[in-house]
Amino acid sequence: MKRSIALLSALSVLTLLPATALAQDGLTVSPSTVRAAGVVGVELLGCAAADAVATSPGFPAPLKLEPNGPARVTGSTHVVAVAGTYPVTATCGGRTYTASFTVEEPRPLQWYLHPAEVEPGGMVTGGGDMNTGCNGAEITSPGFAAPLRFTRGGNFGRFSGDTTVITTPGTYTATFHCQGGTRTDTRTFTIKGTPPTTPPTTTPPAAGPAPKPKPKPVVKPKGAPETGGGGTAR
Repeated sequence: MKRSIALLSALSVLTLLPATALAQDGLTVSPSTVRAAGVVGVELLGCAAADAVATSPGFPAPLKLEPNGPARVTGSTHVVAVAGTYPVTATCGGRTYTASFTVEEPRPLQWYLHPAEVEPGGMVTGGGDMNTGCNGAEITSPGFAAPLRFTRGGNFGRFSGDTTVITTPGTYTATFHCQGGTRTDTRTFTIKGTPPTTPPTTTPPAAGPAPKPKPKPVVKPKGAPETGGGGTAR
């Protein structure tokens, strides 16, 4: 008897609530928990606006939602690399929709660069696995003749590429860049040979006063007339 009374009471409350309160929130973020710098999909049901936008402090930038069926707009975006729970807001037809998602603590980036020692002007190979860290954009280094870009893909989200190193021996730092500039990681490699040494800088002696010009010698004229005793020749 008590159960029947409770059920009738709940039904009466539902009957009094407006239809909008009975419907689930039309904004969905999936997955609701995502790794740092991962990707989420955003879906808004009940909206046919062509200019719907979803915003969140967990998104690098506002996300424009595109029509994807009757009264449905969707989009996807990378999330930030800082762990936490973030709200998402979208407005359509004068109504505001809200949702939230959680960013997990970042895991160590999984990537490689080999060989660790390479001949001057030789080739190195680098790559990673987007499923255990992030989707790499490129690897850069002062020791590379050009950035290492990922031109090959594989199973389980693997990617790799090659580049040549410069000809100057030494130990250099290589930086792995996640897509979207969300995270970076570094490691070192060595170009074989003896690193060049920079000769010590010597300071030239200070210049003294300019030497005075030497006086020009006096030149006596040649062929001067001879002088006699004052007599007159006869």
